[in-house]
Amino acid sequence: MKTMTCSQMGGPCDAKITGNTPEDMMKNAMKHLEAVHPDMAKTVHETPENDPMMVAWREKFMKDWEAAKQS
Repeated sequence: MKTMTCSQMGGPCDAKITGNTPEDMMKNAMKHLEAVHPDMAKTVHETPENDPMMVAWREKFMKDWEAAKQS
């Protein structure tokens, strides 16, 4: 399992998000956004996956995921 913060994933707070896989981490991060940062979650849901901003986010997330230590 790896741990990253909301802010490491582009969010506004330092809540810890965990996941066993990158997909698991993104799913848990989205649950956090929906519960704590609903306006940001709405923007993410409305932005197409092929939008340059989302493509850049995913590339950065994958690099950060690889660099994150196992917890």
